[in-house]
Amino acid sequence: MESASSAKTGDFFYGWDLLYKTVQSDVDKKPDLLIALVHFLLTKHYNFRCVGIGDDKTLPEEEGSELLPDNWNDDDTKYSLRYVHDKMLYLLLGHITEDALLINLMDINTKKVSNICVEPETLVAAVKGGINTLMPSASEIVDRYRKELLDPVFTGNSREVTTQTTTTSPRPSGSDPLRIGEPRRGGSFTPGGFEPRPFGFPDIGRGDLDPLGRGGPGNLFTFPSRPNMGPGHMPRFDPFGPINPNMPGQGGPNPDHMRPPNWDPDYYM
Repeated sequence: MESASSAKTGDFFYGWDLLYKTVQSDVDKKPDLLIALVHFLLTKHYNFRCVGIGDDKTLPEEEGSELLPDNWNDDDTKYSLRYVHDKMLYLLLGHITEDALLINLMDINTKKVSNICVEPETLVAAVKGGINTLMPSASEIVDRYRKELLDPVFTGNSREVTTQTTTTSPRPSGSDPLRIGEPRRGGSFTPGGFEPRPFGFPDIGRGDLDPLGRGGPGNLFTFPSRPNMGPGHMPRFDPFGPINPNMPGQGGPNPDHMRPPNWDPDYYM
């Protein structure tokens, strides 16, 4: 529904003048205008149809009208109007006290009842004229009607309301909602079915999980460059493959590759 802040400047009250002209001769007290404003809100913005006066709880067969019925304000102390929406019956009841108007809206089907108390002498400035002359705070009154009278009882939507569709970004194909972090990109090979490294820990041992030997240094940390390492030899890997005796330096694997610390070959003799 259109908010109160924009009601005066928009076309929210378009149609009020026509309704007012049909009842202008009947209006003789300020509470009449507050009831007429509720009727305008129900019929124009909530698609209710008035099916007469009284408090009969039997659902009528007629479709109803957007006009106020005859004799709607004949009683000096109360109002009783019946409305239909989507084959559901609603009662709008008003009671005039010394300085206030108590209005109730009842859903006959669900038995939900709402109420609001308004002060005609404060809210209604005149009984003749345009909407801004009659009720200078008409927008605020309508907002109160909607929040205190309609929302607690009526579960449908105002014809002013537009449906908002929540869009969800599509999940990439093959993504796992329980996975921590994003899969690794780039040159490191990740065997199918293995989870990416969690929490940014070093990718140690990944190469040992791949039978083709791709994707990392295995169970050894990658050694930094030689500077600042102090004395000692860098670890060496002796490649092996088909032996070609005509090429110098080729041969089988060197058995001393990566010997344990304090290696003593006589210990195994």
